[in-house]
Amino acid sequence: MLWRIRQYIKHQFYRRYTKGRHIHSPYSFEFVHEVIFNASKGEVPAEIRNLHRELHMDSTLIPAAGPGAPSSVDDAPYRSVGSFVKSSSVSLKYGALLYRISRWFRPGVILELGTGLGISTLYLCAGSPDTPLHTIEANRDRADFSEGLFKRSGMPTVQVHVGEMEEVLETLTDAVQGRILAFVDGNHRYDATIGYLRWILGQAGEEAVVVMDDITWSKEMMRAWQEIISWPEVRMSIDLFHMGMLLLRKDLQKADLKIKF
Repeated sequence: MLWRIRQYIKHQFYRRYTKGRHIHSPYSFEFVHEVIFNASKGEVPAEIRNLHRELHMDSTLIPAAGPGAPSSVDDAPYRSVGSFVKSSSVSLKYGALLYRISRWFRPGVILELGTGLGISTLYLCAGSPDTPLHTIEANRDRADFSEGLFKRSGMPTVQVHVGEMEEVLETLTDAVQGRILAFVDGNHRYDATIGYLRWILGQAGEEAVVVMDDITWSKEMMRAWQEIISWPEVRMSIDLFHMGMLLLRKDLQKADLKIKF
């Protein structure tokens, strides 16, 4: 916890960009100004916001165990849906950001690594409802819950794949390629995260956007983030502290931004 506090203070001290100021690329400026800071005033559909709020109060119990790095919040064998949503799902603020990214980018396909209970999936799908969305979840109970949520919300383009990330990704080589929007919130281990990003970059076309959650969740995750943003394929990285974005477009000048969000 103390380590994360120190990292947050450093992030606040070194951030240089506010609402797009001092960013010279028109493409990058639009992303920061219009998408991150929502200058266009895009609003998440009310039914998604309301459903998210309802799930905060859901007392249904589901098994807590899952693959990947253990939770630093709760080690109980069962957790309520509300507890999971509050501590392990995207917040309303970051869910709205995922919605705006999806709406702005207009991807050819959306890939999500780590469905959880499907909250982030709802935002991604709402932003581009006609786009095929593949989401992977290793925990069968969470996958079942999320599938029920998607049916309830009327989202036929969402396909939930149950299994280990690496194994499922091998089956998606033909389905996920080109203009990809990816949201990575899976196994929070260094080796796993590096492997996911290598796979995604290998499938990406001339333009893609990758969103990584919990980039400062642990020293392993920060190490993975710092290595990934050094790769030549990553033309621009945007560090919001809790979440990071990678813009893959060859005509962008290499840059790494830290922004207060």
